[in-house]
Amino acid sequence: EGIFSLDTLPERLTVVGGGPVGCELAQAFARLGSSVTLVAPRLLPGHEPEASDDLAAALRADGVALVAARAAAVEARAGGGHALTCSDGSVVEGTALLSAVGRVPVTEGLGLSALGVELSAATGGIAVDAKLRTTVKGVYAAGDCTGDQQYTHYAGFQGAIAARNILLPLSDQGVATSRVPGCVFTSPEVAKVGLTESEARAEGKAGGVAVAYRRVGEGGP
Repeated sequence: EGIFSLDTLPERLTVVGGGPVGCELAQAFARLGSSVTLVAPRLLPGHEPEASDDLAAALRADGVALVAARAAAVEARAGGGHALTCSDGSVVEGTALLSAVGRVPVTEGLGLSALGVELSAATGGIAVDAKLRTTVKGVYAAGDCTGDQQYTHYAGFQGAIAARNILLPLSDQGVATSRVPGCVFTSPEVAKVGLTESEARAEGKAGGVAVAYRRVGEGGP
């Protein structure tokens, strides 16, 4: 998050990671005037391939250079800047480096073990039940610290549910039983809800999976 504290616009920005944050900031800084290179095997791997391809075309149109590889190593350059070696052997040089490869819950320093609050082995976040109750009575958790789906609107929803369950008290469910709708705030925006085609087929629904395409845009439905 240190990128939002920069005092000057980076001349050459290297973005590692093709998820929502990497794509959004790569496009934003390119439009602000930085020379941007984004390094990722694929853009938006959790979305449909067609959406990834369309966004790649949009980023290229904004001047973002795309390197379809993984970051392998990085070293500082004398006098400032860096040289990033990619898994395909290419080297990307820049004056600023943004790591946007995902986030994990930060639970250290909260005194959780002293209270007896347990962590989830699956997510590394604070373990909660469907009502957002932790393993200690009277202690609730909501949002990214639980290791659940990382969306701002979902965290806000969980926070409201946790507060209601604590104060009223109620027993409203605060953990989604399905995938939460999400949006990538690029131009064009990319939204998704539910399973992708490949995920649906992987769940054994191949016989009932159908794909439909409909063009939408200005003047259209």
